[in-house]
Amino acid sequence: MVSCFSLNAFESHSLADQSSSALMDRVDTKYLIDAAELNQCLAELTAEYTVLEMNGCRGMAYDTLYFDTPGRQLYLDHHNGKLNRVKVRTRHYRATGERFLEVKVKTNKLRTSKQRMVLTGAEPDARTLRHFLQEQLGLPATRMLPALFVHYHRITLLSRTGHERVTVDTDIYFEHSGEHQRIGLPGVVLVEVKSLRHQRRSPVLDILKRMGHRPVSFSKYCIGTALLCRGRIKANRFKPVLSKLDALRAPREYRYFKESSWNLQLMSISLSA
Repeated sequence: MVSCFSLNAFESHSLADQSSSALMDRVDTKYLIDAAELNQCLAELTAEYTVLEMNGCRGMAYDTLYFDTPGRQLYLDHHNGKLNRVKVRTRHYRATGERFLEVKVKTNKLRTSKQRMVLTGAEPDARTLRHFLQEQLGLPATRMLPALFVHYHRITLLSRTGHERVTVDTDIYFEHSGEHQRIGLPGVVLVEVKSLRHQRRSPVLDILKRMGHRPVSFSKYCIGTALLCRGRIKANRFKPVLSKLDALRAPREYRYFKESSWNLQLMSISLSA
């Protein structure tokens, strides 16, 4: 995990506290910053925010597997600017062992809504998964295939008002199992501000603006896919973000020839008939 300002300087909150401000229907504002700037940013937020603590940990590891059609229709919908676009993913919270299947929707009003179902047991019931996706997407779940694995560490801050949540993602890397390829973003931090409505000012927004940062459009699924499939998939829409990553001395490519976390039980969920 990126070395950063001691999170012990923050007062903590529990997952139950955070659940009361789940923000499942929200507005997201994202920023890419250099990891060297993270200390300064966090140090200025201790009076206005608390940090999520679970099982004594204040930084959590996340594993996410995105699904798409064989032709990557969900990726192309985003690239082509389609409104009311969706992402389908499973998410594993390592700190608690919880797993979810999620459908995330970006509406034509630029709001983000998320529907999720809890995954239980080593092998979740395929029929239940198919029904959930059919209900949320209106298309056969059998068309969904594993497309991209994403791993990162996350710090979650909650404003003392309870109306804003800030996630800080570090050590992001993407894997495409079929090509034994991994691309990481060392030294890059993704800061995401989640609120009930568009807001121009808040403690974290003011600090990021003062540091010279502007919001960016950043989808982990789309950027990871664009990086791993460079030259083989349309990516013009994401060039500004890819250039920003290059300026932050990322990405870095790794080759690996062993079974990886892609193949955890979470990743082996079958959505086929």
